[in-house]
Amino acid sequence: MAGISKKQSFHQKNLNLVLQQIINNSPISRIDIARNLDMNKSSITSLYNEIEYQGYLKEIGIGQASKSGGRKPILVALNEKYGYTISIDLGYKHLHIMANYLNCQDFYYRRIKNPSSQVSDILKIVDEQINEIKHYDDTKNGLLGIAFSIHGIVDEQKIISSPFLDMENIDLQQRYCEQYGVPVLLENEANLAAIFEHDFNNEYNKANLICVSIHKGIGAGIILNQQIYRGFQGAAGEIGRSLMMLNQDIKVENICSEDAIVERVRQLKHDNMIERKDVVSLARDKDADVNNALQDFIHGIVRILFNASVAFAPEEIYLSSPLLEELPALFDEIELQTQQLKMNPQLYLIANSNYANLLGAASLINHHVLNLDDYNLKFSYKNK
Repeated sequence: MAGISKKQSFHQKNLNLVLQQIINNSPISRIDIARNLDMNKSSITSLYNEIEYQGYLKEIGIGQASKSGGRKPILVALNEKYGYTISIDLGYKHLHIMANYLNCQDFYYRRIKNPSSQVSDILKIVDEQINEIKHYDDTKNGLLGIAFSIHGIVDEQKIISSPFLDMENIDLQQRYCEQYGVPVLLENEANLAAIFEHDFNNEYNKANLICVSIHKGIGAGIILNQQIYRGFQGAAGEIGRSLMMLNQDIKVENICSEDAIVERVRQLKHDNMIERKDVVSLARDKDADVNNALQDFIHGIVRILFNASVAFAPEEIYLSSPLLEELPALFDEIELQTQQLKMNPQLYLIANSNYANLLGAASLINHHVLNLDDYNLKFSYKNK
């Protein structure tokens, strides 16, 4: 921290710790904060008052007095109406956009079919949506930050590769920082799904988990020791590019991605108009061709999961896949086969995977605007 004295740095760390307690344990009183942080009450009161002055707190009630009597403590929580953030998922066929208060609860969501494959056309829709969200804003400080979910490799806030979207040399971070005057973050979509599970559904504070995202391609978000593992130049987790067999130049995602399944069924049925919904319908009708294709899909995904569990030793593995959401029997079979292989981590299926990416992005940008990038924060989500 260049230009910041040790005393200032220590003070800021204590402010962050108090704010972390308020976010993770609300409703909470100053007495409980002092007890949790093993700090004296006068120090906590000073830090508390500073955070309150900044506008991050709201009083929500009165707690119970201690057994020894005395005044009942005031309970506080994060003031979610301090401001809001926007999360944007630049999907292959659809744009997803969400606006969230500081507690990550959303107040706006839209799913919009991409008008074309040109990113400039898609960003026009993004700008229109950001302006539309302003009409729903009931916060004190308005827009605080923007996060983008990228289906590709991101390193140092730059898109290294996005195989399904030509970025046309547009610097997303620079463009939106300059246009809206707020911090802008970019992150890989599988990483954001992993952040979602870690920050929203991690009741027992698991430090190591993996989220395998199965969409047009296959990627993995990897959290090791509470931190996203990005690898060299952000390329960690590109498991869909691994080879099915050492003596064959066939990538896993060429067999096991959702697009690969759809393309195989198109070929089997001699119908180029088939989409995922048609595959789902045929699977439910017990179509033999589709069943064979899905069995190969299951076999490949099981291999991916088992190898990932051996390589990274996670405590839990999550699957993010619209296809598995629509055909949960496939997940049951994948889970059964991983159990037969004695895979150690428990396997889970993420519900509403599009929301997972956006909520992970909301957590990421909310961490940043609160100056809590390296702090564990726990959010809850009420599905509307």
